Amino acid sequence: MQISIRLFGPMALAAGKSIVDVTIADDTEITCAALRLELTRSVPSLLGLLSACRFAVNHEFVGEDQVVGAGDEVALIGMVSGG
Repeated sequence: MQISIRLFGPMALAAGKSIVDVTIADDTEITCAALRLELTRSVPSLLGLLSACRFAVNHEFVGEDQVVGAGDEVALIGMVSGG
């Protein structure tokens, strides 16, 4: 199964694009933790940034155990600050 992950700010700059497609075997339950692991393999330039990011699925922050399906919108949100 292929999942597209939206990247923003420094992550998009590090990856050189704002959307990264990740492919995971269909027989595996796809969680955000699995997506994070696959991103470290497929986009090594993100390695230093991934630990400070959270996943959002369908516009809501989720935990690492969240299962992701083919039609879900997945985004990786980095740390932000401001007032």
